[in-house]
Amino acid sequence: MRRRLIKAILFLLFIAVLFFLLWRGDGYLLIAYGTKTIEMTLWVAAFALVILYLLVWSVRKLLLGGAEMARRFREMFLFGSVERAQKRAATGMVDYLTGDWLEARKKLVRTLDKVEYPLANYIAAARSSFEMGDEAEADNILDKALTIAHSELPVALTRARLHVQAARYEKAIEILKPIDIKMPRQAAVLDLMHHVYIAQKNWRALEDMFPAMRKAKVLSNVEFTALEVMLACEKMKALGEQSKSLLIAERLPALQVQWKSYSRSLQKTPAVVTAYAQALAENYHDQEAEVVARRALSSNWYEPLVSLYGRLQVKEIHGQIRTVEGWLKGRPQDAALLITMGRLMLRNQQWELAREYFQRSLNQQPTMEATLELARLMEKLGDHKKSADYYQQSLLLAGHNK
Repeated sequence: MRRRLIKAILFLLFIAVLFFLLWRGDGYLLIAYGTKTIEMTLWVAAFALVILYLLVWSVRKLLLGGAEMARRFREMFLFGSVERAQKRAATGMVDYLTGDWLEARKKLVRTLDKVEYPLANYIAAARSSFEMGDEAEADNILDKALTIAHSELPVALTRARLHVQAARYEKAIEILKPIDIKMPRQAAVLDLMHHVYIAQKNWRALEDMFPAMRKAKVLSNVEFTALEVMLACEKMKALGEQSKSLLIAERLPALQVQWKSYSRSLQKTPAVVTAYAQALAENYHDQEAEVVARRALSSNWYEPLVSLYGRLQVKEIHGQIRTVEGWLKGRPQDAALLITMGRLMLRNQQWELAREYFQRSLNQQPTMEATLELARLMEKLGDHKKSADYYQQSLLLAGHNK
């Protein structure tokens, strides 16, 4: 705008000076070229100059208009009108959403330059090419999209998502980390990174990123709670494995320190309690695990913790049996609790009672866990035919649960 204003002012000044010179006198203009000369008055020269300028301007406009018209005719001949191109792009997006990758790519690629905001079409065309197995074409389309995008974020996210889909998690992180540094707290970036870290089981990185995710409100409150519980469980499992390299006397304090670092709400979450009790049991602290599990189950019934309780090798098994008997009074048909009692009876060498509890559990709910326990018990008792039958039944249940 400023440049046009300056040009207009200079042009007016030129016209004013020219009129001033012409007003002072007739004057004349002499042009000599070789042996030929042209002589005219200044008024005629000025008029000729104006005519020449108008002629050049008209020719230039004519040429530009002709080129534009030729381009429009070419577009209409090859691709149809802009309106038709937009309709074709819209149907291409519908094909993309319905999974018709071939038609989607064909329509979207041919109309990329015809829509007003083509970025979404570029991304959809790239994704369609990827789904067809043409990753080179997908990269090429995304490279073109990067030249028209006002931000690299949508293109980078698309590239990363394609790598994630192909299970190339390291490649995805290589793209996402620089974006996270340039544009921190981008919800879409953090969300994709957290899915990658879960796939990689990189709990440490996910834990470090957790506060930023909360600030950016990447997940809902329910999803954040579930993620926090998962991280606490995985951290306890990892510590349980690491503690196996310590002396037995050093293992319990290490696990207790981690447990006490959790919030009260986490300490009351059944899944976290189960992870803690499991870590204690794996490090030969079954007595401590029994106390933790018993207290937790008295307020929150959780089937995996019930199952773990039957595997704990405490010295005073009769106390465990009395505890489970008390639970059975309130839950006589609980399949998991019946298996737990059966295991306690096995440890107490009461084979027939163990068999009875396992069978009762199987009657309540056919599970592979109950059939395997019965198969092993029958094998121990020498009834190989029934043992084989239960093993066969467990295989059928395993196939059914897949």
